[in-house]
Amino acid sequence: MKKSDLIEVIRKVVRKEVKAALKEELGKKLGIDVVSISTIMQPCGSSIPMHVDHFHKIRTQFPDDMRTKVRANIFLQDWEPGHILHYKFKDEWYTSSPWKSGEGYVWDNEIMHLSGNSGMLPKYTLQVSGFLVE
Repeated sequence: MKKSDLIEVIRKVVRKEVKAALKEELGKKLGIDVVSISTIMQPCGSSIPMHVDHFHKIRTQFPDDMRTKVRANIFLQDWEPGHILHYKFKDEWYTSSPWKSGEGYVWDNEIMHLSGNSGMLPKYTLQVSGFLVE
């Protein structure tokens, strides 16, 4: 095996181990049996219209699992003017601002929400999806 091939194998193993450790640590902190982790960079002038999460990927991967599906939305930066998150809870709409990096929300498929960036800087969030640990 060439040295470059060995280095690539090591990188893949390390990435897999780091990802597994990240899932485990986030899962403990959030109370979620983590299925997926992703990031969103919302460019200036963009919006994600009002919606509820349907957890298509989780329902496809685990069609017989009836546990409550949830998603954590974690802010990766402090709030900036123009960064928007609205959500509906018990028939009342709320605006989430200003937030601090590391803060966020966990919701299921019943929480209507929307996101926007009318600011001058991109908005970064981390999504952690999985099953609620009860």
